[in-house]
Amino acid sequence: MSGGGMRILHISTNREWGGGENQILALVRGLNEAGIDVRLAAMRGGALLREAAVLGEMVVPLPSTRIGPVKALMKRLQPDLVHVHDSPGVRAGGRAGRKLGVPVVLSRRVASPVRRNWFSQRKYSAPYFTAVLAVSETVGRVFVATSSYPAERVRVVPDGIDVMALDALEPDHRLREGLGGIPLVGGIGKLAPKKNWSFLLQTAAELKGRGVPLRWVVVGDGPERSRLEGMMDEMGLAGTVQLMGFRREAQRILKSLDLLFAPSLMEGAGVIVREAMVCRIPSVIVDTPGMMESLDGHGWVVPAGDPVRAADAVAEALADGERRRAVIEGARESALRRFSFEITLARTLDAYRFILGR
Repeated sequence: MSGGGMRILHISTNREWGGGENQILALVRGLNEAGIDVRLAAMRGGALLREAAVLGEMVVPLPSTRIGPVKALMKRLQPDLVHVHDSPGVRAGGRAGRKLGVPVVLSRRVASPVRRNWFSQRKYSAPYFTAVLAVSETVGRVFVATSSYPAERVRVVPDGIDVMALDALEPDHRLREGLGGIPLVGGIGKLAPKKNWSFLLQTAAELKGRGVPLRWVVVGDGPERSRLEGMMDEMGLAGTVQLMGFRREAQRILKSLDLLFAPSLMEGAGVIVREAMVCRIPSVIVDTPGMMESLDGHGWVVPAGDPVRAADAVAEALADGERRRAVIEGARESALRRFSFEITLARTLDAYRFILGR
């Protein structure tokens, strides 16, 4: 067998499409290109299974998140190592791996604490996982601090950026039609409470009140949409802010912006910020640890809930001057050094080889 004789099974149970699913698909592709015998089990009827169909026989449907079907799948595929990517996969994959004597690796992408109840503490305990791959130092610290998992078995493996693909991508020039030079500011992510899009609206209203001509777009959909639409009506932001819904071409939209506004209150890493850094799009973020770790000082950071300071930061970041240019170039250099997909792939393979002794 190629790839040092490793047979790896990835398990993802999320039915929706997001940044994590994009990372899983890229990782499976990269492992295959590196000569690893890799399989991806994704939920039947889910977005990842549909998108991964281009990988052919490397992809298998996962009919259920119960331990029985997962154990049966592992028996059939005979992996040397199982890599799980979400909470239901943690429960079923960890238990099945323990029963079958197969090492299990967990990718941890969220910076939320592990709950203190007995069930959660047991689910994320050492007997079920040989290693935890955290997408950032922030995620690793929170996980270790709130679980009983040993710190020496947690590795940082950043969610990576395909720099060449991103550089080759054309912006969506249609977004700028009719703007007449008015700057375009945008946010990208699910319309969920933790993403804090109401803060973007407050900031847009503050700048509109100052008479600053801007256009704003928010790319994403979710349970907060109707509430945000109500806020927009109350604030008189029709024609200033557009909720674009979910768009598969989100990276093209990102490359069309003059500024990324990322107000999320809880992010493990904030891949969209990393992509903006590669694309030379400056960012204004809220001062949450995962986002700040990604930005690493190469952008503008504001307190959550202070639209006046956020508006000041947006105005400063849009000013075409020496500081903006220095921030943009420093951000790209930092992202290339820390977040290229080659780093993600190499660190993942290092973890596999260490665990399997190969």
